[in-house]
Amino acid sequence: MDSGFAEIALQVIVILGCSKLLAVLLERLGQEAVVGELLLGVLLGPYLLGFVNPKGEAVLAFLSELGIIVLAFYIGLVAELDPLLKARRAALRVALLGMGLSVSLGTLFTVLTGQSWLVAFFMGAALMATSLGKVGRLLCTSGQLQTVTGGIILGAALIDDLLALWGLAGFHAWLAPRPFRWELFLFEGLLSLMILGVGLALGVRWAPRIFLLLDRLETRGMMIVSALIFCLALALLAQSLGLAVVVGAFAAGLMLEYVHREGQITRQVETLCDLFVPFYFVKAGALLDPTALLKPSVLLLALGLLAIALMAKLLGGLAVGQLSRRARWTIGIAMIPRGEVSLIFATFGLESGLLSKELYTAILFVVILTSVLAPLLLNLLQRRR
Repeated sequence: MDSGFAEIALQVIVILGCSKLLAVLLERLGQEAVVGELLLGVLLGPYLLGFVNPKGEAVLAFLSELGIIVLAFYIGLVAELDPLLKARRAALRVALLGMGLSVSLGTLFTVLTGQSWLVAFFMGAALMATSLGKVGRLLCTSGQLQTVTGGIILGAALIDDLLALWGLAGFHAWLAPRPFRWELFLFEGLLSLMILGVGLALGVRWAPRIFLLLDRLETRGMMIVSALIFCLALALLAQSLGLAVVVGAFAAGLMLEYVHREGQITRQVETLCDLFVPFYFVKAGALLDPTALLKPSVLLLALGLLAIALMAKLLGGLAVGQLSRRARWTIGIAMIPRGEVSLIFATFGLESGLLSKELYTAILFVVILTSVLAPLLLNLLQRRR
């Protein structure tokens, strides 16, 4: 047996096996499986046991990327398009207020720690996007995905991701050798969002007809294979437009809401989530260097950014009108987790030389702790109810 295959197979066995065992334990403690997967990644990462190298194995990197794409696709399948459209105004209010507070407070705090304004602004921008994947998983397990509150949360998280990735494109252009042009940056961002919106409108209309024809072929596995191809194609399209792959995958799930046998596709995609999603969160945990947090300055920065990340989203949720107090708290807590986009920001900042290893670790610390604290706070709120 090839030694490369044996090594990767062993890593797959350990990651899937340990993540499921931890999920059983954490569910009995009222905690989400994602918390165990993130902590498992920290333990298996290069800074502790060294069993997983998140930047080394191409196969594991692909499985991680596929995991987050499948998760976003599943969230789009389970979510309903109508509640998202009805909640668009409240979602926009939640997103803009949470993002504005995250960027402004994060920038000011980072400047006070001695960083330059450009680095500080980048750190604040890295905090502004809520994780669409983690929010969807949180809503699925709490049974609130198809409620009015769930529609506001999902819509706000999607707006967060779109605007944050647009901002990241601005940093790309700013640091590029060619001169930065504001008008070109605004035009490209608006064009990408417009194309995505037109694609969603066309997909909702034509996808049911296409999948009905495919179903008539009566070939085993035709529906799930076609759905996965459709998801990957939309993910690649979103990436080519400068957006995140999760945005395209989420849109693909929404387009299939009215497809024949949508329930069957959803159940099969749920199985794919069980197989591939743990790789993404384990990789995210493996990127954290816990030894960097032993430095007082890094720990102070990380804790300050964590406090800002919590407060900004909570205030954004509490500002929603015409909802009960409990619903507003639910929105604020559910918007807390940071994830894919923050990791994209952190990786770009490190590779471009804008961020040091310590600043990179501080962002990952916030990503992991917000993912851990959000389900804890949501469970606490439900128990009080």
